[in-house]
Amino acid sequence: MKKYLIIADDFTGSNDTGVQLANLGVDVNVQFSVASPHKGTIVLDTETRNSSTEEAADRLNSLLQKLDFKQYDEVIKKVDSTLRGNISIEMRLLASYYHPDIIAFAPALPDQNRVVVRSTLKVAGIRAMKTDFAKDPIKPIRTDDVQNLMEQAFPGEPLRHYSVSEIRDSEFHVENTRCVSFDSENNQDLIRIVHALRQTTKRILWVGSAGLTSALLMKDFSVAPALGLIGSVSEVTRKQLHAAEQNGIRLVNIPIYEAYKQQTYAPYVDAATTALLAGQDVILMSSASYDRSELDKTLTALVKYNLSDEEINSLTQAVLSGICRKVLAKVKVSGLFVSGGETAKGFLRIGKAAGAKVITELASGVPLLEVQQGDFSGMRVVTKAGAFGNQDLINFAFKKIKSINQCV
Repeated sequence: MKKYLIIADDFTGSNDTGVQLANLGVDVNVQFSVASPHKGTIVLDTETRNSSTEEAADRLNSLLQKLDFKQYDEVIKKVDSTLRGNISIEMRLLASYYHPDIIAFAPALPDQNRVVVRSTLKVAGIRAMKTDFAKDPIKPIRTDDVQNLMEQAFPGEPLRHYSVSEIRDSEFHVENTRCVSFDSENNQDLIRIVHALRQTTKRILWVGSAGLTSALLMKDFSVAPALGLIGSVSEVTRKQLHAAEQNGIRLVNIPIYEAYKQQTYAPYVDAATTALLAGQDVILMSSASYDRSELDKTLTALVKYNLSDEEINSLTQAVLSGICRKVLAKVKVSGLFVSGGETAKGFLRIGKAAGAKVITELASGVPLLEVQQGDFSGMRVVTKAGAFGNQDLINFAFKKIKSINQCV
């Protein structure tokens, strides 16, 4: 198992990064000094976020000179996702001790709606410099420009910044430049960045928030993607689907009336399988779950076949479960997320399950189950009622599915 050295500038930041490793079964300690370093992975809390630049430099120097970097396979500088702290000086000092071939800076944290667009950090759609983080009485941010922070850290060195459009290009690769920074609007962008950097096979200093660490760990631990199955047509679910799409989850839209008319699942199975094999999380959903107008269209189209409302509902569950079953026969996933009680029962029924064992509660009203017997015996499934949860619940559930299934 790889050994990671993570250097954070405050205790909460140390913990939210350390817990990601713990969720994957890594023995990790948060330390305040290196007098007796833990033999494995450590998160070193420097407590320098609110220090002056000079104090931060002195503190970090005293810690770094005692570290044996040869003990670690990966070195990560964890920074605040709103760019508070002494990021530039700490990045420069760490690079001077670690001697990386590439310093990669990607501070976005999409799960908290903190993204980088055209080198500018935005918090909930607002430039960080126009938020309260720029008015922090102790340590306000001085710039929300990612390139500017890199320039301050490494003045005079060539710098290459990659835009979202470049990152999403099928030919995306990282050029031979030591200092690189990245836009990122969702978790899939961060995964692409990690993949491209890994392809260089060079010694990398990873600099970013918990979002970058999560993407790195997903790659290092070869975590299988997660699959979602959604038949709920509630407004709550609709908003959750839109949030999931913004975060890079691939939505496979299934017009029930079209699948019934064509009598084939192939296009939807192929679309989901292709995305999953590429490492992308996927949601199979009825078109009416994403777009309310599709509900009326579905009812109107299927009434022509003399189907009652009850029969249309049964058909919807059968189509979704049938497609899901075919996808699962082709691709291994970390687990399944299901929204809607009838959708969940339809999946268990088509998989010939005897029932489900309750494992734990991931959040209030969001249980983790284990399928008992049948075709999917042992599969971990997260369920939620259709009209339940906040906007980011699907994103949260997918992340939990992938982390918890690595260490159970």
